[in-house]
Amino acid sequence: MNNRLHTYFDRTMVGRRNYFRQLIFLTFAPISIILFSLHLFGSYGLTIKPALACSAFYVLVSAVSLIVYIVKGPKKLKYIMSAFLLSLIIIQNVRLLLLASMGLHDPMLTTVNITVCYILVLIGSISILPRISLVCTCINIISMFLCYCITDNSMYSQLLVIFGFTSVSTTVFGFVANKLLHEQQMELDDYANTIDQVLHVFDMSNNELLALLKLAKSQDTTTVYDKELMAQLDKKTLHNIIKVANQIEHMQACQRKDMHERFPMLTPAELDVCRLVEQGLTLREIANALDKSVSNVSTVRGNIRKKLGLAQDDDLRGALLDNK
Repeated sequence: MNNRLHTYFDRTMVGRRNYFRQLIFLTFAPISIILFSLHLFGSYGLTIKPALACSAFYVLVSAVSLIVYIVKGPKKLKYIMSAFLLSLIIIQNVRLLLLASMGLHDPMLTTVNITVCYILVLIGSISILPRISLVCTCINIISMFLCYCITDNSMYSQLLVIFGFTSVSTTVFGFVANKLLHEQQMELDDYANTIDQVLHVFDMSNNELLALLKLAKSQDTTTVYDKELMAQLDKKTLHNIIKVANQIEHMQACQRKDMHERFPMLTPAELDVCRLVEQGLTLREIANALDKSVSNVSTVRGNIRKKLGLAQDDDLRGALLDNK
């Protein structure tokens, strides 16, 4: 069952946001149908006709929303869920106003109804529908204020402060979460586009690229490369890698030869450091490129400066470029 659910969500997912919305909608809508159907059959709550009528509309809206979702599919879920939540918040607040106008001020009953209103605001926020959550919050606050004006009951003023504050806080959370998810999605899209471009340029598969990176970042250069990783690279990729490696090796050999002609007094290790200094690499970058410690490279730089007769304040890279 668990695997089937994962397969369904993976197949129907149109984005991370819709993934969450599907989970919430497919959980909350059936629960709404079950709970308010029980009220219609007199299993709990008031049996007065206005309250039962609101529950009937509640069940009807939930059922219609589920049917529309099944017919239209997840691509329209944002609009379906927006209409679903707005319809429910209106029905719930109508129920609240009707009970208040009828003089039914039982604290527990009123608190339960207002809590349901807040739950709808919360669902709007966690479904990443901050504007719907804001509209629901405004409707809730107006409704509780009208209840207070109709009844002049201090209970409504207290509930207005408590649930008004929590609804506003939840709505703010929804806007912040929406912004963070939007930024994260942009970063993920940029990353995916970069990977696609790299794969296109090198004409490689994702597995080949990962294998190549693991080989390239291998720290132990004395051991034979992992045969399993090598096996993931096809002949064309290996040919291209060898060709690029040969070109790099040829370029570096020409640079070493040029360096040796300009500075015959320097050792091969010192010439390699000079070559990288000319390219503008930092001490740490040179150490990483040559697979040496920073202190070792620093000592070699010191020896180069002495052999070139540079003063302490003289710039080594500038001196090398002037001599080029």
